[in-house]
Amino acid sequence: MRGIVNFFFLSCSLILLVSSENTGKLPTATIDPSVFALSNDFEVSDVPTTREYTFDITKALASPDGYEREVYTVNNMFPGPVIEANTGDTIIVHVNNHLDKGQSIHWHGMRQKDTPYMDGVPGITQCPIPPGGSYTYNFTISDQSGTYWWHSHYSNAMADGLWGPLIVHSVHEPIQRGRDYDEDRIVFVSDWLHDDSEIIIAALATPAGYRGSPAPPQGDSILINGRGQTNCTATNSSSCYYPAPPEIHVPVNSRVRLRFISATAHPMYRISLDNHPLEIVETDGTAVYGPTVHEMSIAPGERYSAIINTSEGKEGDAFWLRTSVALGCMFGGVPQVGLAVVRYTGNEMTTTAEPQSYAWSDLANATALCAGLDQTYTLSPRERESCRVSRASSQSHIFNSQRGAFVNYLGNTFQGYGFNNISYQNKIFDPILSMVQRGDPYESTLVASTTFPDMGAGAIIINNLDGPIDHPYHLHGNEFQVIGRGTGALSLDNLTNIEFSLDNPVRKDTLWIQGGSWAALSITTDNPGVWALHCHIGWHLTEGKLAVVVVQPNAVGQIACPESWTNLCANTDPNAFGPARRSPSPSIQSSKTSAFQRLREVKGNVKRRGAREV
Repeated sequence: MRGIVNFFFLSCSLILLVSSENTGKLPTATIDPSVFALSNDFEVSDVPTTREYTFDITKALASPDGYEREVYTVNNMFPGPVIEANTGDTIIVHVNNHLDKGQSIHWHGMRQKDTPYMDGVPGITQCPIPPGGSYTYNFTISDQSGTYWWHSHYSNAMADGLWGPLIVHSVHEPIQRGRDYDEDRIVFVSDWLHDDSEIIIAALATPAGYRGSPAPPQGDSILINGRGQTNCTATNSSSCYYPAPPEIHVPVNSRVRLRFISATAHPMYRISLDNHPLEIVETDGTAVYGPTVHEMSIAPGERYSAIINTSEGKEGDAFWLRTSVALGCMFGGVPQVGLAVVRYTGNEMTTTAEPQSYAWSDLANATALCAGLDQTYTLSPRERESCRVSRASSQSHIFNSQRGAFVNYLGNTFQGYGFNNISYQNKIFDPILSMVQRGDPYESTLVASTTFPDMGAGAIIINNLDGPIDHPYHLHGNEFQVIGRGTGALSLDNLTNIEFSLDNPVRKDTLWIQGGSWAALSITTDNPGVWALHCHIGWHLTEGKLAVVVVQPNAVGQIACPESWTNLCANTDPNAFGPARRSPSPSIQSSKTSAFQRLREVKGNVKRRGAREV
């Protein structure tokens, strides 16, 4: 739908999260679906230019699924604005933080070549932008094109609405508009909860958990391009309502590239479009020769592009786009399907009738095993690149991904998530990047890490030892080649016994790894910096599921950071710890241990139920 679409924003009672005295003062967020239809007028060019934006981060009220709550917005938009650029362009974003807590923006998938201080991770690459403060991100997009996005990296504020698309074009991109497809559409999928993320984080740190469960929540609804439909009968709110499903308009007789981005804080989704096979052509900024499927899985943080053909219908035809929660990796989850309307448009399209289409008959059962699309199908990069690392490389490092008992900085034992027996605890005002620049050691008891000292190639092995829990792992500052997967755990001693995929393996920056299995990743160690490696389930991240990869520390010491970056840390306590890092008292350890056991039992007893639309 072109133009601005206004919701009927209704005030909610009983469990409304904002106080009555604030309700009347907050503006109503703007939800503008037109921003997700990229214009063919955008000039794809190899002449670099500077693109400058201002991001005003504020609170607003929004009812994206029919239930009103307080959200975080950029420029009062929900979701936030699109950044569209070409390879070689310089992006300048002036961020003004009008919230009462710190903030930062991470540019998901951007390598930040020569600008590691612009990666946007408080405690790792910067101090947070303080309440009432400002900071300017300034970076150049080098040798990248495809589908990316930006989001808050402060606590789990992303789950409160701080995210938006970042699309990069290139004259050299293997998939070209005008040749391989005709139109571009962004499809953002996300879970949505009716409680503020800080409420959820605090509850998960207690024996009772959130809503009586120790497991991260599923979401009260599924949003597609910022809109969805909740189950109002479960809200105890008389003013909750059912919005019309979001619409994605596509021209008839065309090939349309759908750029799927998962901004979810927890679930893996399975996505299908009635009557339309999905030709997979991109993953995480890598153009691929992929399968044509009826349904694709997408994990938190991942991106996929799929081309659909609209030549078999006529103007006004409409079809359901279905986004369903994968229950095989959602402890205690319930069937849930988010719906959007894909409608064929033309010069005289006026119909608004809902689709009468049916789902494909071969869609996966809701409780089927969760697996990444790259596990199920071969995704071959269109620009060939052989493996960068040999199996005998001296630059091979292992991260054991764990959940269980850890010791915090106070010496107390607590239950959480981590790597290599360390749960991340964030000294938010003394970033590790700053420590490495100074040549100071950082505290190895607070964050798991590994170092690649030299330029060349390296391998990262992730052993997911979290029992029944799957994770989507995201590596900042790098793309990686997925050169191997398997069950169990790998050690450096048995690397020579593994047959790795060395011929043009798929390149990604976010990867789903099942519990009790491993993945081997090859990287080029040509980007000096301190790069976060973490689970992209936001609730797991706030419980410590983060490590760092330090590349060429000597070169990091030669990088000149801008004065504005240094000033973010002025007048702060370098020994203070950041938000939402679990440090519960020993008294709740047994309760949390029992909770993790319940998670295992839930996973083993998920009932096989069909999906339903809500």
